[in-house]
Amino acid sequence: MKPLATAALLVFAVAASAQETEVKARILSAYHGLDQLPETLLGLALICGRPVGGQDGMPVVFSIQVDARTVSADAFAVETSSGTRVTPLCATLRPAMESLERRTVLLIGAFGSADSPPLGVEVVGQLRDVHGNPLAGLRTEAITPLAAGPSLVFAERFAPSALGLEKECPEEAAQAILLTWEGGVTGPQGADLAEVQRTAVSVVLENGDRVHPLSLGDDDPDNHVVACVTETSPAGSVLVAAGFFHDPGDDANPETRVNVISK
Repeated sequence: MKPLATAALLVFAVAASAQETEVKARILSAYHGLDQLPETLLGLALICGRPVGGQDGMPVVFSIQVDARTVSADAFAVETSSGTRVTPLCATLRPAMESLERRTVLLIGAFGSADSPPLGVEVVGQLRDVHGNPLAGLRTEAITPLAAGPSLVFAERFAPSALGLEKECPEEAAQAILLTWEGGVTGPQGADLAEVQRTAVSVVLENGDRVHPLSLGDDDPDNHVVACVTETSPAGSVLVAAGFFHDPGDDANPETRVNVISK
């Protein structure tokens, strides 16, 4: 084979490998957030078609967005502490259904307790990402236990005017960082996010500066928060101090840090 042809094939192979790496899917986290869902969650009961009070809630976060049409309970299996594989009673992308979210599947069922935690989560059915790629076979055994608070697992940087972020940031914002937590976050005891949460977030910029966001947007009860930043140097990572963001069980976050992907 001629050297030029060999070089061309090598370049093609490297490009194909890079593309494959870019789209490779994985489970970022499985968060055993609640072992007693409240009876008052009428919305989830309607979604699931049955009462879910008293069941466990486990958000599973993926590195890619998931096709909502392929989300079903029988697409997942949860391994319990006894070694039994349990099919969830229900699986849904709600409440994280906005256009830039859709990467967190909430599993509901009897998965275990603080003393007998679940051991693993696996995709066993026809779940697909938004590009149609199958996700069957993805598995994690890194289950965040009930007593732990939520950590950051993913962050993407967007223009504040990006579709899906309209009106989340003030006009003076130069960039918006969509933060994904393991599970839903609020202030303590379900309170709205406030000034103490804003100043607990530090954004490390590519120029080396470390700043607080101008504001926090998308303050709804899911696992996404938008950090609005006025500085133009791209965000490189986000650090959150311990004890300010609480999950539905009122467990507070540990100190947590995640790198930012530019979109």
